[in-house]
Amino acid sequence: MSTQSIEKKQVSWRTMQGLSAFWFFVSRPDIESIFTLISISIILICFGISPLYIKDKSAAVYTAAAIMVALGGGVGGLTIGTLFERLFEESPTDIADSWVAGTTLICSSLGILAWTFIVLKISPITRPPLIAIALFAIAGVYSLIYGILSVKTVLLDDTQITSAWGEGVAFILHGCAMVVWTHLVTRKTSIANRKILVICLVIAGVATVLVGITGILDVIF
Repeated sequence: MSTQSIEKKQVSWRTMQGLSAFWFFVSRPDIESIFTLISISIILICFGISPLYIKDKSAAVYTAAAIMVALGGGVGGLTIGTLFERLFEESPTDIADSWVAGTTLICSSLGILAWTFIVLKISPITRPPLIAIALFAIAGVYSLIYGILSVKTVLLDDTQITSAWGEGVAFILHGCAMVVWTHLVTRKTSIANRKILVICLVIAGVATVLVGITGILDVIF
């Protein structure tokens, strides 16, 4: 393999890291459309494949990447099933009110945790990126718990398990993860040359935080 080819793959790997902030915007807790399901499936598969091109990857990285691809395939299966339901059912269930949304959030959150593991194993870590990765993981764990409770709520028909403030916290964590990751990681990659994209990621992160705060305030007042 030529030096130029290796450099290109390293640049592609860093670019995928930089785009990780966008993942949180897509996989917010209010999953309610086929487009979102398709986007999450594609993101999981693409991010899962990206580290496989890194030279001298460990078995642990390969396993985590394979898990991400499998999760993406699972979400893709849910998407196809939902599409068939909408084609053949007279009154299909809304995605937001079904177990599909919670299951998709679980898959996306597990993918986020696998991704943080891969980044920690492959990339040289200094303190600033480590802060971003820690926040990334915290948001992923919270979304995983929220997704599990959401599925339990639907299956048991118990509206008390999850609440609006819980969703608000998920929004806040997702938005903070987007902003911090963009500032500490994305700006260190080639994506920084596209300033408009960086600005859009920050704005989207701030907007996500505001959505979460608004949701919590609505519950309180």
